[in-house]
Amino acid sequence: MLQPDDCSSLSNEHRPTTRRRRGSSRRKAGESHGTGEAARTCRPRPYHAADHVTGTGRPARRPRGELCGAAADLARAALAALPAGEAADAVRAVLDRLAEDRLRIAVGGRMNAGKSTLVNALLGRRLAATAATECTMLVAWFRQGVQNRVEVRRLDGRRYFVPGHPGGGIPRDPRRLGSPRQEIAELVVEVADSALLAHRYSLVDTPGMDTLSGLDEVALSALARADALLYVMPHPGAGDAEALQSLRRQAHERMTALNVLGVLSRIDELGSGTGDPWPRAERVAATYTSRLTGMVSRIVPVAGLLAQTATGDQFTEGDTALLQRLAGEPRQELERALYSPDEFLGRRGGPLDTAERTRLLDLLGTYGIRVAVDSLTEADGARDARSLLNALRAASGVETLFEEIDVRFVAASDRLRAASALGLLEEVAATVLRGNPDSGVRGALEAQRTAVAGLRRHPLMRQTELASALAELATGGLRLSEADGAALVALATGGDAAACLGVHPDATATELAASSRAEAVRWRVVEASAPRAVQRHARTARELCEEFYFRARGD
Repeated sequence: MLQPDDCSSLSNEHRPTTRRRRGSSRRKAGESHGTGEAARTCRPRPYHAADHVTGTGRPARRPRGELCGAAADLARAALAALPAGEAADAVRAVLDRLAEDRLRIAVGGRMNAGKSTLVNALLGRRLAATAATECTMLVAWFRQGVQNRVEVRRLDGRRYFVPGHPGGGIPRDPRRLGSPRQEIAELVVEVADSALLAHRYSLVDTPGMDTLSGLDEVALSALARADALLYVMPHPGAGDAEALQSLRRQAHERMTALNVLGVLSRIDELGSGTGDPWPRAERVAATYTSRLTGMVSRIVPVAGLLAQTATGDQFTEGDTALLQRLAGEPRQELERALYSPDEFLGRRGGPLDTAERTRLLDLLGTYGIRVAVDSLTEADGARDARSLLNALRAASGVETLFEEIDVRFVAASDRLRAASALGLLEEVAATVLRGNPDSGVRGALEAQRTAVAGLRRHPLMRQTELASALAELATGGLRLSEADGAALVALATGGDAAACLGVHPDATATELAASSRAEAVRWRVVEASAPRAVQRHARTARELCEEFYFRARGD
């Protein structure tokens, strides 16, 4: 067994200087979202305007977070050595990106998976186009702005603004974009008064892909510029494994369970589409989380349409009144009507006319209508639109998705953003060095490579080193026992020491030290007995467990 002295051979430079506070990975509804890893890192040095100027002519702020600040220092050193040109522009873009405070999360998946509906649910407003129009075939970035408008970025480099949809978001009529879809590279949707976009993360909605044609260059570029991915699937199957592998090959090799979260987006359509969908949804999510090991960290079931309405601003007291009228019907008759959307729309008689039934279906679907009626008829159930929306939000599963985004992405924001930046800097260096630059540039880029490698050894970056292990595990290239495979995924994707080690969120420091020591022994045994291809991943896993051991002891 690993004794305390067994860890003492590691140099002090890799030991954390502060202990990380632990807390439950679950968050109650209504509580604020966590501020993430950046808030727990050391205070950055004061920023000087001369350090860097963005493309807009304004000085970029010093990036928040220890890792992003260090990556920005490396980028500035590279920029000083590079001559003007594409490589320098690429490094300048990395600096601009690091100066942002927010994580970039892409929403992707196959055709008609419910991506835009999920984007609207996360934003709390219907800003993304959800109908099958040409607007849904464009890359759309959503960010905080001073007014609700849309920037159209054309393939020829021209940019201009157009008014957004009334209330904000993408115009539903593609003609209002001012250019044919084939001439548009991407849209940037500016949203006023969005706390999520202002302080937590920005979202990019990507066109759906199929396994034959994949994604075009613009969509792949958007995915490569994102730090994390929500992969949306309405009905998981073999095609999703193929699609995820294709995304990794086409967009960026960094896409693994380390930064990919799956979303089962239409749980109300699973099976017959009647009754309580949650038992089946949870079984399906668990099954495909296991089957997609290494590709996604977890699959979260959500009723997408219901989530969009429950978090949005479309539902009114008038809609509550319509549902109250339905609640007054004999339940057996209502259940027959809710057997399917067509049955509900085509029914004769009943308390609602066709237009009213159509509105409720558009807002809630048959599952949401059933949930709403149940809440209204319970003794202590909802009595107005506000309390009814709370019940709908709980039934949609979106709160768990927010929690998972917090734990897996937001809490790791500094690490994920720094990893993206380092990957881009390495790509720039490799491209320039292949072109046989002069000795001064070559020396500077070689020094940058060494510095990047050094930063990757930082304790907070060690998880990213396991990304390649997850990718190999997903494709069958890395063969581990079921227990070791599960331990590797937890270690690579956990949001804190407890999650990485598979112990209770409220484990004490003593319990964490014991668990991390046991896990270090596990990986030491694998490292000593496994083939060479496995040894390097086992070594990384062991060293990360030893880092957790040091932290738990306060060393």
